[in-house]
Amino acid sequence: MQVSEFFNLFLIVSAIHGFVFSFFLFKKTGLDKNTLFLNLMILVIALNNLQSWLLAEQFLVLDYIQIPWHFLIAPLFYSFVINYLKIENLFFNILKVIFPVFIISIVFQVVSFSFIKDTSTTAEYELFYEKYTAVEELISFIVSISIFIYTFKIIKFKKNLFKSVLSYDNLKWINTFIFLALLSYAFWALAVGVKFQLNFQNFIVFFYPLRIMTTILIYWLGYELVYMLRQVKERKSIREQNLKKPEAQQNSNSKKFKDIEDYLVDNRRFLDNLLSLETLANELRVSTSQLSKLINEQSSKNFNQLINEYRIEYSKDLLQNNDYDQYTITSIALESGFNSKSTFYTAFKKHTGVTPTQFRG
Repeated sequence: MQVSEFFNLFLIVSAIHGFVFSFFLFKKTGLDKNTLFLNLMILVIALNNLQSWLLAEQFLVLDYIQIPWHFLIAPLFYSFVINYLKIENLFFNILKVIFPVFIISIVFQVVSFSFIKDTSTTAEYELFYEKYTAVEELISFIVSISIFIYTFKIIKFKKNLFKSVLSYDNLKWINTFIFLALLSYAFWALAVGVKFQLNFQNFIVFFYPLRIMTTILIYWLGYELVYMLRQVKERKSIREQNLKKPEAQQNSNSKKFKDIEDYLVDNRRFLDNLLSLETLANELRVSTSQLSKLINEQSSKNFNQLINEYRIEYSKDLLQNNDYDQYTITSIALESGFNSKSTFYTAFKKHTGVTPTQFRG
């Protein structure tokens, strides 16, 4: 198999995968704005890869039009982010501008390509075709990379606008996607630059790394992202349910300790995975040494053991609740205040003598 055939196979396989994933995601989530724009972005990437494959196969219709699907990827990602973070009312709806420009560019291509093809030699037309699409790609690249950088700045520096979302999603998966996307843009910039440098001749091999990256993006979105969205959805569902609050342990020997327990339970502070001895001491307006000593004397536990005990009891309620039978252990662990599934398993087994899976039965 030649190198070109291998990379073309990459394209068609990733395109098919993207279509299948997009279909099932849309069937599952419908018009939910949290996933609609993301689903459309996956569909557009798949369409772009399909078009690249058809170009390699010299599909006749593409002599007259090369739809700039890549122009929509960054705007759709931006739209997904601001809707997912529930800040869409605070930022401009960029699709209102981008989509009409996208349609106009397609119409202009059809008209201009048809005219040039009828009035020029084959060699002249092919050169015009490559020059036009190269300039269009360059403009698309500049616009797209600007939108991606702006989206990253929103996530990085506007956290005060979406604190509620950060309470159940640290957005690491979005940052990972941005990293992969920027790597793709680096390959895209190289390919477009070489295309101009080589005067639009024999440049296709420089697009192969970009094809690999778009394939990786589709596969990553198809598996990793579905898992993350399910986890976030389950954590939100758990939080929205009015679960019975666990009763505070009674300790008649110390009213102060009971007040601490009441504070932890009534305010659900133990569910905060960032809670520390210092943080709790500041909230209770006592010194860390006083708080640590009180916890040790009245419970025979240190701070971490006490907090984990509350978290384990909370997680046990979730694991035994039939409403959450289909929820993942990871979602329950994170919503119970643990930082990871492995930490949860260790603490749970130490506290109960069985794993969460065994406990759930």
